[in-house]
Amino acid sequence: MKNIAYKILAFLFVPVIITSCTKNFASINKNPDATTSVSSGSLLSDALVRTSTVDMESRFNYCHAFMQYGYSSFWSGTTYVAADGPASSLWNNFYTPVLTSLDIAIQQTQNDPTQATTYAAARIWRVFIFQKLTDFYGDVPYSQSGLALTQKVYTPAYDAQSKIYASFVTELRASIALLAANSTQTVQGDQFYSGSAAEWKKLGASLLLKVGMRLIKIDPTQAASLATEAVADGVMTSNSDMPILQHSAQFANGIYTVVQDGVEHFFLDKTLVSEMQNANDPRLPIYGAIYSAPVSQGGTITDDNPADFVGYSFNGNDPAPTVRINASIFGLQTTPFFDFQYAEVAFLEAEAVVRGYITGDANALYTSGVTQQMQSLALLPTNPTITSAQISAYLTQNPLPAAAEDKIARINTEYWLAGFAFDGEDEYANWRRTGYPVLTPNPGSVSQVIPRKMIYPQTEFNLNNANVNAALAQYGGTNTFNTLARVWWDKAN
Repeated sequence: MKNIAYKILAFLFVPVIITSCTKNFASINKNPDATTSVSSGSLLSDALVRTSTVDMESRFNYCHAFMQYGYSSFWSGTTYVAADGPASSLWNNFYTPVLTSLDIAIQQTQNDPTQATTYAAARIWRVFIFQKLTDFYGDVPYSQSGLALTQKVYTPAYDAQSKIYASFVTELRASIALLAANSTQTVQGDQFYSGSAAEWKKLGASLLLKVGMRLIKIDPTQAASLATEAVADGVMTSNSDMPILQHSAQFANGIYTVVQDGVEHFFLDKTLVSEMQNANDPRLPIYGAIYSAPVSQGGTITDDNPADFVGYSFNGNDPAPTVRINASIFGLQTTPFFDFQYAEVAFLEAEAVVRGYITGDANALYTSGVTQQMQSLALLPTNPTITSAQISAYLTQNPLPAAAEDKIARINTEYWLAGFAFDGEDEYANWRRTGYPVLTPNPGSVSQVIPRKMIYPQTEFNLNNANVNAALAQYGGTNTFNTLARVWWDKAN
């Protein structure tokens, strides 16, 4: 999480990256050799930076709405309406330019032992990005993704999510081994750890833990095995291991664009506000504040007393919402972005202990996750500090319960609380994985059921029709939020 200078070039990939996506392939007429003039370090740096500078409409319009973090009158996710624009932003911005940069970096480093750690880091981050894509959309182009320039594959096939997850395990194992074998070699273009191979190894192991724990419903034996393996490899153990992107005015945090866009300076949801008020959660005045108007209209904070906060309610008879996301903390161009929080790792480990997958102290891991997540907020603008006394009081009021299922519920409610703003798509996946927190669907919505898989972008039907329709067959055959549309690991009970 070191605050290192960007190694990215302002002109990088204007002619190359835009033309190497998985859409509009027919218009590509570029020399594949042209990409070799860009260093692998610059390519990795570009991918890491753009992961959190991209359009975050999917993350907020759908994931924050589904997970009842917030509400905007602009969001179609509140009423579970499928809309191509917000549904496709994650796809469009991760396939290009993020994955394109990674694919080229991997091609350039895979046979170069002097760049073994850069090769491993690029593979790890590729898994990180693809897990977000496949968990959101289900089957996606994976094995043929990025082959337009090198092999002229313009209409990539969709891979089954089960096979994609199997590949994740292979990729992470190989990358962890490479990092272990080249522990003194610097990762070029690293925006997180000043090039530390040891830190990237922890990140790879932590991602392997997350991959494994996704499988608790579909393959609990494999979930247990991967959790054991990941912990043995050495996962994150503190906030100092977190991958944090230090943003700038030139490369602004993507949340800034959302919050500054009129009504998308969203209200917090009643579900979130009530949970935090009832728990006396000291994070609430950091997450939200009452504004005179949206910040795009010059709004300023008029009240930061959590007792006065009113969240958005599905019930029209309830009071109107008053509390919005705290833009002075989360909505600045320079707000650091927490790509993968240590707290999430601690909570996954705690759950794995409760399920009997690994040995350890679930209460200690739960306590560590809560404590360090609250402490991590001091890294954000205005340095909002939660004292040790406040943390202790919160843990006293909200301890890990005695019964196993209650423990899992509490751990994953904390996972949800920790994920506000930074990782809505991961919290959406974790909710589908565990069922926690228990959320009541919007009774005024179209389906009155929270969707469990995102629709595919319309551009895929225009440019890759046969392959997208083949993938769609297992999701009810229609590109809608229907009851059959569930990703592979989200096995129905």
